[in-house]
Amino acid sequence: MKMSEGEQQDIGAPLLESLYPDCPGCKCAHLTAKGSGPPFKVLSMVSLIVICCILPTSSLFPFMYFMVDDFKIAPKKEDIGYYAGALGSMFMFGRFCTSIAWGVFADKYGRRPAFVLGLLSVVILQMIFGTTKNFWVAITVRFLLGAFNGMFGTLKAYASEVCNEESQAWGLSTVSTSWNLGLMIGPAMGGFLARPAVNFPSLFSQDGFFGQYPYILPSIVQAVFALAGLFVIPFMPETLHKHQTKQSSADQTKLVESAEPKESLWRNYALMATIAVYCIWCFMELAFTEVFSLWSVSPLGANGLGLPTSDVGMIIAIAGTSVFAFNMTLFPMVASYLGPIMVTRIPAMISVPLMILFPLAVRFHGTVQWLFLNVLASTRSVLSTAVITGTFMLTNNAVPTHQRGVANGIAMTFVSLFRSGGPATAGAIFAWSQSRENARVFPGIQLVFAVLECCILLAVLATYPPFLPKSTNRPYNITHPEEKPVRNKEEEC
Repeated sequence: MKMSEGEQQDIGAPLLESLYPDCPGCKCAHLTAKGSGPPFKVLSMVSLIVICCILPTSSLFPFMYFMVDDFKIAPKKEDIGYYAGALGSMFMFGRFCTSIAWGVFADKYGRRPAFVLGLLSVVILQMIFGTTKNFWVAITVRFLLGAFNGMFGTLKAYASEVCNEESQAWGLSTVSTSWNLGLMIGPAMGGFLARPAVNFPSLFSQDGFFGQYPYILPSIVQAVFALAGLFVIPFMPETLHKHQTKQSSADQTKLVESAEPKESLWRNYALMATIAVYCIWCFMELAFTEVFSLWSVSPLGANGLGLPTSDVGMIIAIAGTSVFAFNMTLFPMVASYLGPIMVTRIPAMISVPLMILFPLAVRFHGTVQWLFLNVLASTRSVLSTAVITGTFMLTNNAVPTHQRGVANGIAMTFVSLFRSGGPATAGAIFAWSQSRENARVFPGIQLVFAVLECCILLAVLATYPPFLPKSTNRPYNITHPEEKPVRNKEEEC
């Protein structure tokens, strides 16, 4: 969807820059309004920070079964799924508790300070998690990791702020691609690097450091990623408007007052509708990620596929490569042609029959099974990335620019609650499914995928009117032309 030159001038920041020439946010908005194309250099830095933010979310899934087993807390092998689900959910529960606060922090002090604090928490807490040998310490550290890692909502707002409307698909597809790459790289890295003394006995000794701390190596790599993210932050432009105490004229004051939103974000139905779609899909996404890893590495006698963690890591890595190739080549064109609503709805609809096929993997063996899982996992990941990117676009379209930080913080609060419930619910259902392998209705793993199927159908339904307003298909400033963007006030939600 292409804006006219008049629309670009109307919603851009030249006027605001003339009022506040020393404001970094106004300067960034002025450059964005010129329509010079996607800022690939800045987006590459955003991509790195998104990956750093997401890696702790899913990197433990391939080895979580073995880690919980090493903690000796589960009375029986069949109960490991319950404890694994609790451990996997604590990160998102911590994020749920603090996402709004991080959104307010970013809107008050800037985007970059939020990025710095989040990355520092990854460096420190991830190292503690990799060396712990106690289940309750691991639970606590995962909660703190989530609580201090509240920058993802701010990253979505930031990617939107450094792009003009024509480049929105590039900016938000960069975020969603990096998010999915993080979800793919994390488990792949965890699968390859965890328990190195077991997987690579010729390189690592059981009596050495990595034998004593079998889960520290993935944590070290994540800390290195976070340090790299801290290095690039000084080169990223600040997009928060920091206006000085300059006296406004009567006309300028009138402009600012007329720009204030008529309703709070909590009463913004369009925003809440887009968040609902986002929450449902992310519940399914993280539940699938945990179930797929648990199901793949569980023994054949325990209703699993019996695959080594290295094979699971390879499948997830190939799926991540497919996501990257699709989003960097085809997705911007597809999103521009279909629009945010359809680019969310259509991939979700295609995912419905795809999810039914996963349980059929138990009928194959060897290379055929590996190829079957790769095709399904890669296709599902591409479709899921498209859905998530579409929800990012819908969320940003539902609010004016100056409220995107808080709006994405609200979105992350709700979605973190759903994501925290995803692994816990999936782990419990997976543990239950192992005891009903001979049931007549949805035996074994089929029960888990049936629940995931219901989540997908619910997400598809939520993209239709009257649940999702059509106004979210275009930016807020175009669907609400009477409200000019305000750049110099902190807004309360």
